[in-house]
Amino acid sequence: MQFVLSKAGVANSTWYGQGKKRQCSEPKIRGRKVTQFSKDIDGNLICDKEVIKILKGYRNNYLFDNGGGYRKLSKYLAIDFGIHINPKKVYRLCHENNILLPVNKKKKRKGSRISINRVINKPNQLWEFDIKYGYVHGENRFFYLLAFIDVFSRKVVGFYVGLSCKAKDLVFTLKDALVKENINSEHRLALRSDNGSQMTSSLFREEVEEIKKFLLLSEHEFIPISTPNKNAHIESFFSIIETELFQARYFRTFREAYEKTTEFIDFYNKRRIHGSLRFQSPFQAINRFENGIREIKEVRV
Repeated sequence: MQFVLSKAGVANSTWYGQGKKRQCSEPKIRGRKVTQFSKDIDGNLICDKEVIKILKGYRNNYLFDNGGGYRKLSKYLAIDFGIHINPKKVYRLCHENNILLPVNKKKKRKGSRISINRVINKPNQLWEFDIKYGYVHGENRFFYLLAFIDVFSRKVVGFYVGLSCKAKDLVFTLKDALVKENINSEHRLALRSDNGSQMTSSLFREEVEEIKKFLLLSEHEFIPISTPNKNAHIESFFSIIETELFQARYFRTFREAYEKTTEFIDFYNKRRIHGSLRFQSPFQAINRFENGIREIKEVRV
């Protein structure tokens, strides 16, 4: 054979290698063999047909008709029947029997507008708003702080402090701020917020549409998910009040928390200086702007 190969100019390794490939033409199946049984808590074997019957029974129940993924079903099998099965196997059984739930994709709310890049060059062109938790130590409960901040001047134009914060509280606070700031069509004011339940509620959306009819608002835009930097000014204010008030004070009652929070916001607007405002308070920056001293040319958000 070697004489023939040498005359043909074929290497030994090439010839014998081709022979091995011909002998191993059938692909090898990797991994463990798929089992047809599972075990209960006592070690008894449970046929997969019985498991499939149980899984179909779950899915036929209206409580599991559109809820309960394969991971939860594996837990229910263990809780209700003492059958311990790897979730991967439950996934396979559900997939093979067409009882696997579709992937739940989060739907975009109708009418929501993603925030755009803006250049702000005067007060009341863009307000950012959000909600923050505070804590009443003496009563062992939380309270809410809702705040609207003007991006150009850093002024808190409206706020609400309460033991709950619902969409109706956002509506009241917004309308009150619009009146106090004398907002009109010339401002072309836009609102920006995250995608919280209060901000995306039907009540707040409907009220915003009504306000837009009076030309008091141009848009209510939402920041993309997981991008708090697009709402940086209100987040900065919350960081300030957290560090300088909430962490530094012990609130015995909600009334005390309300009074101190209100006092701090008044101090913040009138006296607390900001490096971004050339070491002025928001009120001072607005007064100088109205007097023609434009030290802050623009803010890009």
